[in-house]
Amino acid sequence: MKTGFDLLIEDVRNEGVLVGERKGKSEGERKKALEIADAMKAKGKDLNEIAEFTGLTVDEILQL
Repeated sequence: MKTGFDLLIEDVRNEGVLVGERKGKSEGERKKALEIADAMKAKGKDLNEIAEFTGLTVDEILQL
């Protein structure tokens, strides 16, 4: 039988897993946006258009 402390530890651990999953997904989405922006920039696409489609700023795109 789980005690209140055991349940608290389990809840905290589960929340930590969810936070980690969200962070990983966010980082993956940003990496993909950077890859797409880099490819679009290499093909000479307009920087404002790249920003619109990727969600990145023009400054971020210029740094690629």
